[in-house]
Amino acid sequence: MESILSILGSVASIGAAIWAFIEAGKAADSASQAVQVRDEMIDRRRLVEVSKVHAQTDRILSVVSKIGPSCNIKKLKGVDFHGIAKEVEEYARFLNEQSSNFSELFVNKASSLCRELNEDIEALSDASDPESIKDVGKRIYYKINSFMPFVKDLADERQERPVSAK
Repeated sequence: MESILSILGSVASIGAAIWAFIEAGKAADSASQAVQVRDEMIDRRRLVEVSKVHAQTDRILSVVSKIGPSCNIKKLKGVDFHGIAKEVEEYARFLNEQSSNFSELFVNKASSLCRELNEDIEALSDASDPESIKDVGKRIYYKINSFMPFVKDLADERQERPVSAK
């Protein structure tokens, strides 16, 4: 009788071990899926942030175009170039803030643009005649415009990443 109980106990132990092994496999799969979901959420958040940078870059180009290459010096009289300087300053701050979320290459380009814009923001705020306003406006416009393809490429790269399989 003891031997039968011992055999039944051994079979029950083996069965419990097999069941625990199967459940451990399921738990590992669930943990792996949780990591995939977390990574996908991080990628989506970064895509949103890149999209914001793209939208703000596009917006600031429109703002700066009022004093940029295509503006007419004769029509600069009513333009609030101090307000434009303030918006460019806010854009530079926004760009600097967002750069921490991206690759080293983006950080370098964004930091470089921010440094260059800081000088131009001061020059625009101090400008007193229409010619100097337009000169500074053109410099700002061209610097931001040359940064735009990089932002667009980054946004496209983020959007084209495959969604993880479920």
